[in-house]
Amino acid sequence: MKKEDIKVLLFALLLVIFESATYLLAKLTPFKAVVLTSSFDERLPLIPFFVLLYFLWYIYLFLIPFIIAKCDKKLLFKYASITIITILLGAAIFVFFPTTIERNVDLSNTNLFFKLLLKIVYFMDTPNLCCLPSMHCALSYIFIYMILKTPNLKWYYKLLIVLSSIGIAFSTLFVKQHVIWDLLSSIPLVIIAIIIDRFTNIDRILEEKYNKINFK
Repeated sequence: MKKEDIKVLLFALLLVIFESATYLLAKLTPFKAVVLTSSFDERLPLIPFFVLLYFLWYIYLFLIPFIIAKCDKKLLFKYASITIITILLGAAIFVFFPTTIERNVDLSNTNLFFKLLLKIVYFMDTPNLCCLPSMHCALSYIFIYMILKTPNLKWYYKLLIVLSSIGIAFSTLFVKQHVIWDLLSSIPLVIIAIIIDRFTNIDRILEEKYNKINFK
């Protein structure tokens, strides 16, 4: 792997660390969490297979910026800028309007492999706060937006990423991590972040900082 490729992956890692730290800090909110589960959510079944798509999101956190950088380096910083704005806006909502989900799931008849993965998901998200908007969904929408803007990328790769990112968003419902309002609220969140990005120079600042980093 080339040094520049490693540099891009380290840049992606910093974004992941920022998102994770912000998410954990937001869970310290002093306000009482609200349950937004609807009758629609209660009717949705647990579909263990979707946990694979749920975990795919973690791979995409590194793969998507890597692909974008390979095709157009400047778009990498646009991706990072929109992502950072989305995370900060989401964190503000998490703190002042915390939500939670009543996770009533029966894993007794679930395949052992899927049961293990689901238990890992539930363990990582305990206590299950910071639900609305869903960061899983919001960042998946950013994947879609940015990959469609990425030049010199084969159309079938774009289609695969778009469809799988949509699948990731819906996986949050079928593994009982989020409710429909979490999924839907992530759409305007990303739109607002994109608009804010157009009136800032965060991407240029990130590019300048990135270019100053050199390692042997």
